[in-house]
Amino acid sequence: MSVQTTVMLSMETSQREGSVALRDQTGTIQSEALHVSGRHDDDLLPAIDRLFKRADVQPRDLDAVAISIGPGGFTGLRIAVSTAKMFAEALNVKLVAVPSALVAAAATPIGARRILVAAACKGDSFWATQVHIDNDVPRIASPAGLQFSAEFSTEGIEAVLADDHFPEAARRRCESLHLPLMRPSFTAQACLRIADCMARAGEFVDPLNLTPLYPRQPEAVRMWKQQHHSL
Repeated sequence: MSVQTTVMLSMETSQREGSVALRDQTGTIQSEALHVSGRHDDDLLPAIDRLFKRADVQPRDLDAVAISIGPGGFTGLRIAVSTAKMFAEALNVKLVAVPSALVAAAATPIGARRILVAAACKGDSFWATQVHIDNDVPRIASPAGLQFSAEFSTEGIEAVLADDHFPEAARRRCESLHLPLMRPSFTAQACLRIADCMARAGEFVDPLNLTPLYPRQPEAVRMWKQQHHSL
């Protein structure tokens, strides 16, 4: 089977508005939005089922599953990772783990080649990923990591993708440097497109090693440890 006809499912649940996408045997891509009124853990599997039925594809037809691994919401990422592992174990399909910064760069009309994607903003820090777009394909240009407003590097950066939680000091710095600041988009179609490039390069992940990308200890975990430590 050629890579072009690989049947692939992708999941983007790192944000509040999640979606899934499916490429069938003919190369046609369809997508399904998760119900925004519910929670990702309530609608992820039903959304995948709706998509399979609409595309007339069976789970056993899958060759690969792609997942946007974050940073993002704790519950959405955790449920999607568990679902991806379930497919891998039950159907023996390949897994592709896509950093959500690449999904944002692929889904957001930017018009720039070197981009800083800011995610998981909290206080004066954020998870910074420098992305280089080459031939319309975004790739991580340097190791990502937590950075602070006064320290983050803007050398060579042409635009910044950040949500409303981007630190005010960092926002002012972008304005002083005349760096365009845009709100990122996240779609399962973009996740699938990046995953396809990664699959072509053989960049698969073992299900046992598939984990969400959490820049900090999740708040739910921190609170659980705090409560049990005090007992």
